[in-house]
Amino acid sequence: MGAMRFFKEKAVWATLQRLVLGFGLIALFSGILLLSDLGHRTTAAAASAKARAEAGSNGRVVKAAIVYFARDVGADMCVQGLIDGLKASGFDEGKNLEVRRADAQGEMINIPAILQNYDNSDVDIIMTVTTPCLAGACSKVKHKPVVFTCVTDPIVAGAGKTHADHLPFLTGAGSFPPVGHILDMMQKLVPGLRAVGTMYNPAEANSVKEQSVAREVFRNRGVRLEEVAIAGSNEVLQAVQILAGRDIQVVWVPGDNTAIEGYEGAVKGAKDARLPLITNDCSSLPRGGLACLGVSLGSAGLASGKLAGRVLLGESPKDLPLEEVAVEEMAISRGNAAQLGISIPAEFPQSSLHP
Repeated sequence: MGAMRFFKEKAVWATLQRLVLGFGLIALFSGILLLSDLGHRTTAAAASAKARAEAGSNGRVVKAAIVYFARDVGADMCVQGLIDGLKASGFDEGKNLEVRRADAQGEMINIPAILQNYDNSDVDIIMTVTTPCLAGACSKVKHKPVVFTCVTDPIVAGAGKTHADHLPFLTGAGSFPPVGHILDMMQKLVPGLRAVGTMYNPAEANSVKEQSVAREVFRNRGVRLEEVAIAGSNEVLQAVQILAGRDIQVVWVPGDNTAIEGYEGAVKGAKDARLPLITNDCSSLPRGGLACLGVSLGSAGLASGKLAGRVLLGESPKDLPLEEVAVEEMAISRGNAAQLGISIPAEFPQSSLHP
């Protein structure tokens, strides 16, 4: 009996030894596979960065996607700035750069699908124009680097906590409008200004931030600011009509994408009420209105295009702090001023006066 117990215990021990050895080998091979996969991912990421970095010299065509809210003159200026910035970095459209463009046709609901389509495509970088497109990229883009431009405030759009502490896959240039200077212009063109009417889309983070700043600026100057919320560009005319009934002296179209999309409605409403119209967006002034004072969209696009070039040359977006580029520009329509009986003060430079 003792001998039988001995052989049974020895057999069990041998079995346990084989099991331990088996588990050890499994763990060893699993570790090797894990390290191999990690190495592959690191190598793939490095290869991708290297490929982008070599594109300017070896003839490989880099593919860039540009996504914007709606096609208009302002968006075209932003896009051209991006193209110019990329060219300054060695990426020339038609040579070693292929640019794919898509707009959301003025509907924010279209933005996520456009971004996801490019995120799952073979493009090397996604560039966004306007705040709604940046906000969409912050939540929808998972695989591609992103560079944004023509954005009022990237922080409120979800780009990060600060200009230095931002989402690791994106960078770009913000351009906050000079609200105080805009009110300066209004007060010079309309002496004794008491009330201004404006409209904005509460769904646009940029507009919410600009209106928050404007309320404080106007309050401190003793100027009443009347506001009407809009949800679509087709509501702009009605918004101006409502504002005209509130004893205002100026219609202000801020840097709101929805309001700019429906700018003709603001022009008609202001003309019918014989009110001067002033806007942040100087690219819209040829469509009507008295004056504009805002930021240069081309300058913002150029700065972001150069950042995109740095990303394509191998730098990581997380190492590139968000920039603030707000080069002011202004213009006044002499024809519209004459129609409204407004005298243009001599202090405005002749270069800012247009027909």
